[in-house]
Amino acid sequence: MNHPRMSSRGRQIAGLVAIAVVLLLPKRVECGFPGGECRHAGPLHLVCTDAEVEPLGFYVIELVAKRDVGFAYSTDEDCH
Repeated sequence: MNHPRMSSRGRQIAGLVAIAVVLLLPKRVECGFPGGECRHAGPLHLVCTDAEVEPLGFYVIELVAKRDVGFAYSTDEDCH
């Protein structure tokens, strides 16, 4: 529910800020992009996969483009 004194312009700005915040939320992605294949042999006969933590907006772009855009908050490697 909006405050009665909030203008329509204020609602538009609040909506845009909310969308920007959602698109910046972190998402963990295996292999750098959705649908990628990156399993490799690690130490002690473990199977390792590369993973990235990237913004949700970049995840959607990579999902549509079917390739890595090249931006991530962090990268790591999971071995199990």
